[in-house]
Amino acid sequence: MGVLTIQGFINWLELWKMMRRRDHHDGDVDKAKFWDQRAQEFNRHTLEHRGRTEEQIERMGLLPTDSVLDIGAGTGRLALPIARRVSKVTAIDQSGGMLGCLKDNMAREGIDNIECIQKPWEDVEIGVDIEPHDVVIASHSLGMYDIGGAVSKMDQAAKRQVYILTFAGGWMQDGEEELWHRIRGRGKRGHRHSDYMLLYNILHDNLEIYADVSITKRKWHQSYADLDEAVLKWKEMHDLSPDKEEILREHLEKVLRPDQQGRLTYSRLSKEAMISWSKGTNGGVAAVSGSPFGKLED
Repeated sequence: MGVLTIQGFINWLELWKMMRRRDHHDGDVDKAKFWDQRAQEFNRHTLEHRGRTEEQIERMGLLPTDSVLDIGAGTGRLALPIARRVSKVTAIDQSGGMLGCLKDNMAREGIDNIECIQKPWEDVEIGVDIEPHDVVIASHSLGMYDIGGAVSKMDQAAKRQVYILTFAGGWMQDGEEELWHRIRGRGKRGHRHSDYMLLYNILHDNLEIYADVSITKRKWHQSYADLDEAVLKWKEMHDLSPDKEEILREHLEKVLRPDQQGRLTYSRLSKEAMISWSKGTNGGVAAVSGSPFGKLED
């Protein structure tokens, strides 16, 4: 990739955009449709992991009087339990399928203080679509091409605190990276996401937001009735063509382990970063246009 420096500095914003372009995250995929098709399976999976969610929420120090904005809320993994602790939650997601599951979950759990807005965060206008909230949260949902604008808007929408949850270090295990190389092709990054340090450096160098970071271990697991179900679910979630099924089946056959109930389980241990900052502690957000760091060449 070469030396990505300009006058001794790395332009983190341009590096982010370069990575999004290479991963095809800049508009050639209908992301709302992508998640619409996966909403039901995603909902089933996230509702099975309430323990980790509760631990994350405990660290946020939410108050009963708080209003909370959840960006990329999905089916309500965070929004639902947070709504039981605070005055109001606004859940924003571009996927109608995801928000449909969230509304079903609200009805089932008797929760009525969540407002759902179907819109990409990039298109949301503060003062028009939403008013500022006490706390703004984004959990594994900041894949926007214009990350500077997205995070600046988060800061503007927060009265007191911002929390971003993202990966810390690599999270693929048991030959999964090789699997995606075989499926997607060498030279493509497949499902490997950028580390939290890239986002942290954008906050620090480009936006002048001096955030706190805490890193915790995150255990993820999913169980299946048998190998056929596992292959089907992975194909659906990752939108794999039939000709890649045998590669996937070979991989899953190696890594799935039987549990005490006789089901097959896939487990992964990774690290998660919580990036957070309080309002009024860093002098505000610097302008992200006309950056003195210049522009990187691809």
